[in-house]
Parts: sequence; C-alpha cells; structure tokens
Amino acid sequence: MAIVQKQEPDNSPEGTFRVFWGGPDRPLRFLRDVLEERIHAVPRGGEITWVTYYFRDEGLAKALLKARQRGVKVRVVVEGKPRTKTVNSQVNKILKDKDGLGGNLRVLTHRIIDIRFLRRCRLHEKLYYFSHPTPCALVGTFNPSGNHLEEPDVIQKIGDQDRGHNVLVEITDSCLVEGLYLHAQRMFRMSHGPWERFLPESNRVVVSGQNRILFFPRSKRKDLSLLFEDLGENCSLKMAVSHLNDSGFCKRLFGLARRGVHIEILAHDTKRRVPEWVEKKMLQNGIIFNRYIHPEGLPMHNKFMLIETPEQQTVIFGSLNLSVRSLHVNHELLVIGISPYLCKAFWQRWDDMLTEMKL
Repeated sequence: MAIVQKQEPDNSPEGTFRVFWGGPDRPLRFLRDVLEERIHAVPRGGEITWVTYYFRDEGLAKALLKARQRGVKVRVVVEGKPRTKTVNSQVNKILKDKDGLGGNLRVLTHRIIDIRFLRRCRLHEKLYYFSHPTPCALVGTFNPSGNHLEEPDVIQKIGDQDRGHNVLVEITDSCLVEGLYLHAQRMFRMSHGPWERFLPESNRVVVSGQNRILFFPRSKRKDLSLLFEDLGENCSLKMAVSHLNDSGFCKRLFGLARRGVHIEILAHDTKRRVPEWVEKKMLQNGIIFNRYIHPEGLPMHNKFMLIETPEQQTVIFGSLNLSVRSLHVNHELLVIGISPYLCKAFWQRWDDMLTEMKL
C-alpha cells in the first residue's frame, strides 16, 4: 500500500538525493559532522527526529540538547539492548538528565522474542529527520557510534564507524520525506512486538515516481522478491554487504546465478557476520566473492545492491543486512531508486572499494 505518490521526482543532487560517503579515503568523522551541521541549521520552532541503533557520540548528543534549548523540538529513538550492551549508556544518561530530552527520548527495548525465528527484534534503522532549512531525512548505514575520546575495547567490538566505509543519503523529495517522518513518529509512539510485521503500517510502500521505501519487519515478502524476479542473462547484481547469513536469501542468489545473472559480492571480512559456509557456497555457484580486509581492521559497513538490466540501473540501499535477524525480525528500512545521480554515485563507490582492495 502506497501512502503517497508523485509521478516525476527531481533526480538532481539538489533534488531527491544527495550522497555522503564515509570511509578511509574521507575526512575523519565526516558523516557525524554532516549530522552536526544539520542540527545547527534547524531554528527555533523546527523539529529534529532521530531513529538509530548505536549512539555513543556525546558531542552530537550535546548538540541536540542545545537545539532543544533554543526551541527546537527534538526526539530520539534508540535501541535499548544493542549487541554490545553498554554502547549507548553514556549518551542515554546525557539525554535522560534533568536538562535532557525528558519524554522525548525513547530507549526502545523489545521484551518478546519472535518465536518463529528465535530472535529478539532490534531497532537497527539509521534515520535522521530535520525540518529546516528544507525538510529532509538522511538514511543509510551510519550510526553516530564514535566519540571524541575513544574506548579501544568498545571500538574493537563495534568497529570504527567514523573511519570505516559507511553512507548517508539525504532525501529531500517531499513524498519520501513525509513517509520517513511518519514512520519515525510511529517508531516513537507505538507499542512494538512480533505482531508488527502483520500491520498495514509495517507493510506499506512509500512511493515517489520510481523511487520506493520499504520498512521491516513486514509480512509481504513479495515487495523484496520482485526486485530480483525478472533478472536473467545480460543482467548483473553487485552487492556490498556487511552481514550475509540468511540461507533463504543465499538460495535466491544461487538460483539467479543458474539463470545466468552475473553476481559479485563484496563482504565484510568478519566470519561471524559472513560465515565461511556462505563464501564457499557462493564460489561453488559461480558467484564472484571478495572480502574487504583493511590493514587497520576498519569495517566495510555499507549495505547496498546494484542491479543492471538492458533497460535500466537500480540502486537498493539502507540499513538492511542480509541476515536472519535483519530480514525477518529487526526494524529496518530499504530505499530503491533509479535516479541517474544515485546510480552513478553508488557504482563509483563500488569501483572505489574494489580499487582500494587491490592497492
């Protein structure tokens, strides 16, 4: 179900999309600085709403509080039980303080395990909404999980996201921004649990022209499956993935390879996130498989797919990992776009990462 639709979106970088890359080749703390600039640009009477998984950056937390003090409505939804449990504790303390956000901070904890997949849902989205100067939302892979004074043991567990490969895409199309804003408000207000995948709100598709946004968890799996249904010979699929362990999705890739689709995968080097059996099976099925290995252990946290057919190019990006938890249980979002600007930016980044690996 589409909540709103617009026929001809503006696909210029100043229109629908603007892409910001983080990585070893980018300025240190570049993506968190993009977020801080956006915070400072919102005036009194404006609004900021963030939905994120990790939040360790005390500088950004204090910037949000300063925005609240000058009259900006600030809301934050953050995961209550991330995999590395204490990561969000200090920022939560700052935001909960007597001069903090009060009731406008929600530390979201899912108490009920999804018995079908034997996983507890986590809030894994990265969504940052700003009302001014022009309403926009930044989405992608970047958590503000770094800090000015780092703790090496924490960074070893979660990866240096300020220096590793990440992306934020700024969306300004009014239809897409409205859908993301309403979703963020829903995440803040509603009661959460395994039943959510069956709700109409969870299964909606936000549409503007040929750009779409999907939210997870969802029961309508066809919305994702349709992206690959018509692929065959003379088609290609390139995937940058930090997590890949869902056997069902792997079988889909094997089937595509048998149909003649040229598939390439660039995966994070951690065997926990992308097990050895996945690599072995991919190679056995004729899929080109590479692991991103950085000499300093920096992560490849990007999550995007590039589809090319004789008719068009499509980019798929967001917070969604190709893991059991992300595909079936977590709160995630996925953007599908055919903007020429967007395609050029993501295809270039794919080439940049492969070139970096060869140096």
